[in-house]
Amino acid sequence: MKVLLLGYYGYGNFGDELMRMSIEDFFAKFKIDYTIALPKRISRDTVSRFSLLEMIDATFDSDMLVYGGGGLLQDITSTKSFIYYASVIRLSLLLNKPVILFGNSLGPVKKAIDRYTLRSILKNKKVYVFARDIISYRYAKYLNQNAVLSCDPSVRYLKKVALDKEKVEKKYDLILIPKKSEDAERYNILKKYFEKIIVCPSQETDIPVSKKIAKNLNCELFEDISNIDDVLTCILSSKFIISERFHPSLVGGYFGIPFISLENSKAERFFRRYTDRKEIFTKNLTDVGERIEKVKKDPIKLKEIMDKEAEESYKQLFKLMIRLKND
Repeated sequence: MKVLLLGYYGYGNFGDELMRMSIEDFFAKFKIDYTIALPKRISRDTVSRFSLLEMIDATFDSDMLVYGGGGLLQDITSTKSFIYYASVIRLSLLLNKPVILFGNSLGPVKKAIDRYTLRSILKNKKVYVFARDIISYRYAKYLNQNAVLSCDPSVRYLKKVALDKEKVEKKYDLILIPKKSEDAERYNILKKYFEKIIVCPSQETDIPVSKKIAKNLNCELFEDISNIDDVLTCILSSKFIISERFHPSLVGGYFGIPFISLENSKAERFFRRYTDRKEIFTKNLTDVGERIEKVKKDPIKLKEIMDKEAEESYKQLFKLMIRLKND
């Protein structure tokens, strides 16, 4: 069996690299041969995602294409990104290769032409959807019976390192994970509720604003995010998480660390299947003090249920891959 693995990999994004590490661990365990698409070709098992010839060759040589998690099929972040991922799927289908969207979120999609493209992809019987949130699952299931409600792929890696990571010393009262923002001063209110704060970007584009925020808060900055495991350890060394990115909130929910998700629709969609508690989601920090107290008293603890979901999802993935290989 040969797989072409594609995702937003190689850009230092914490969540995407967690998912990549999980899926690669799964492939290694079951001895699945794979090629991974990265920004640059760095070994014989990789191809440049920007080389049309390399992508065509890798797709032709593979038995199937696996989209390894995340919100790839959306045009909110970038229309160019949506067109790219949709085009690779169409290439695979043109070459009669099945496509597995594993642990994906679908949308939001604003442009009419992009919505048409997404619908046409999902209607194809050679497309199989493992949706990580209920909204994506219902939408995919409406268009294609090859859809199941799945886990976020990163949970497999979190389970693998859980025993060691649960022993991490709690050094900080709060870890703040921001994203690109024009108002670095809006976070100053957090000094009222937390003494020892660390600011940690989860991808390279967030480093400039993280520096500004850390300076305003007069607190520590975790800047070297090249090692994903170090970033995970930093998150787990904190007693409370406030994150504008999705996966740090997922880490909080998994390990039972109190967290608040700030302006993140991915997190709201994902956690909807587990809880209806509104205090963990907010679009601003005006009432953050009240939210902090509520979340501290009763943090969400999802490790057990997430582990079961991940085990079942990866089993389903393996069975599907075997069936597609033998068809």
